[in-house]
Amino acid sequence: MMRLSRITLGVFLCALHLSCGGSVPAPLAPDTVLYNAKIVTVDEDFSIAQAVAIKNGRFVEVGSNSQVLALAAESTEKIDLEGKTVLPGFYDGHVHVAGAVGEAPDPLSNQMREVTSIEEVVELVRQKVAATPPGELVRFTQGPGRAEQLKEKRWPTRWDLDPVSPDNPVLINRIAADYVWITNSQGLAAAGIKRNSPQPYQKGLFGRFQIDPKTKEPNGVVMGRAAQHILREALNVYSAEELEENIASAVRDHVIPYGITTYADPLTASNNQPTQHAYQRLMQREEGFPVRVNLMIRLPVRSLSTEANLNLIKSLLYAPPLGNDFLRVGTFKISLDKGRPGDQPYIVPAEKGKQVLIEAHKRGWQLYVHITTPETFDYASEALEEAFRLYPRQDARHIFTHIGMPTQENLQTMKRLGIIADLQVGRYYFLPDDAEERYQRNPDRPDLGPAPVATYRDAGIPVTLSSDQAPIGPLYGIWSAVNRVRKSGKVFRPEERLTLEEAIRAYTITPAWAFFEDDRKGSIEVGKFADLVVLGKDILSMDPMEIKDIPVLRTMTDGKFVYVNPNQDPDQKVVYFRYPARIPFLD
Repeated sequence: MMRLSRITLGVFLCALHLSCGGSVPAPLAPDTVLYNAKIVTVDEDFSIAQAVAIKNGRFVEVGSNSQVLALAAESTEKIDLEGKTVLPGFYDGHVHVAGAVGEAPDPLSNQMREVTSIEEVVELVRQKVAATPPGELVRFTQGPGRAEQLKEKRWPTRWDLDPVSPDNPVLINRIAADYVWITNSQGLAAAGIKRNSPQPYQKGLFGRFQIDPKTKEPNGVVMGRAAQHILREALNVYSAEELEENIASAVRDHVIPYGITTYADPLTASNNQPTQHAYQRLMQREEGFPVRVNLMIRLPVRSLSTEANLNLIKSLLYAPPLGNDFLRVGTFKISLDKGRPGDQPYIVPAEKGKQVLIEAHKRGWQLYVHITTPETFDYASEALEEAFRLYPRQDARHIFTHIGMPTQENLQTMKRLGIIADLQVGRYYFLPDDAEERYQRNPDRPDLGPAPVATYRDAGIPVTLSSDQAPIGPLYGIWSAVNRVRKSGKVFRPEERLTLEEAIRAYTITPAWAFFEDDRKGSIEVGKFADLVVLGKDILSMDPMEIKDIPVLRTMTDGKFVYVNPNQDPDQKVVYFRYPARIPFLD
């Protein structure tokens, strides 16, 4: 009934227009009409329209110029798009906005990433301590990429940092792909980490405190999620106030300028509560929020015990999904593996992972499961088979992400249970030319490398594309999916390419469907939210190798242009950024 009323709204206005002698009363007329455009609706037929009418933040008509302009009154804002191509607003189904993306630029943190010796690390700490009141946290949001980068071939320890930071806790995080954090004696004391503190890995969790072999004391090097969780809580890293500003900055600078009107945030760590509070505060701002958010709740299976995770699932007092037009909560993010062999263990034990997956399924949640190893792929598949047997559900739309090494049995299980594949294609560009040799083919367990999208498509599994941590930019992702080109120009496994239509759908209607929102977004159709992106070039007729160079000229959310590119030149240079350093690439 709701769908019928939405479809007939435009027809009603047309009839009213005719019966009134060609004049639609202003209260019933559209607020805005966009016309003279190439509108790629991404409806079932992938049809093309010329114009759209918008009222109260929704599309009320989609069609030809004459059909839509006939609905306008004097009060209607009419915008001639001069032949520009329009797509539905992009839906990025996995992007870590609540975290580093929006952090304010910090020159000392940027320098910390490039250091080549422990002496340089200590000097940067000394400089930042000198500008920080005693007792306050001295934090660097970036650090060296690897210990081998330093001439000493080891990480700095508390004893290196203590002489220049006697009165401040120090934290250097986001080191070595975020598997390593470094703190001083003040930081360890604040977190209660001492000589006899139990190691997280001894409890079956991800992480450890590095111990000095001579003194048998923790040396300030903290590895893995569970160990970092202790420091994060004690030092109040990523408070709600900090996250609120980071998110607002990231959305302004790295989300709406790339045409994203909805994104799913799977959080960066187990800081659920401050992130939820930050988003709630953003949604309550008087000026509103320029993008819609599907906020996942992270089940910290790598950081907390099985019992703690089961209690978290059972303690939530509302049935999913919950939210409004701009904020949805109904999905659990569950990471079953991560890290390097030095993080003991780096795979969530199967018994623990299965219990959590089954309980979350039982409670009616959608599951978004991070899988990067064959072991977790297999037991997650087995767990969901068991979950559906014990607690049958129709149309659960659980999602597996990353999943680079599927067996035929994995594919059959996903197809049978309706599990969706969410993949990140942006990393192709950075692959070395010998990547094919690095991924050894195994008849029983083929390693197809990152994001084997066509393998899932050909198995009848719905595929969505997303950014994850970098780079953010759906047009870059579409370019990657249809070309699979490395920096050198060499193509990585061309048999895994998507068609252009498939790639566009994977950043619009398919993720909207995957998160149960396709009745409201993902395509330009009557009754749906007026979310769209105006492109500087025609994505359907150009050389696919140039798709990454298409500038976003405007982004519309809820019928309002929330981003207008100050440079309307269709040939302008498009800059993408690599996380976390936000380094421009694709020069």
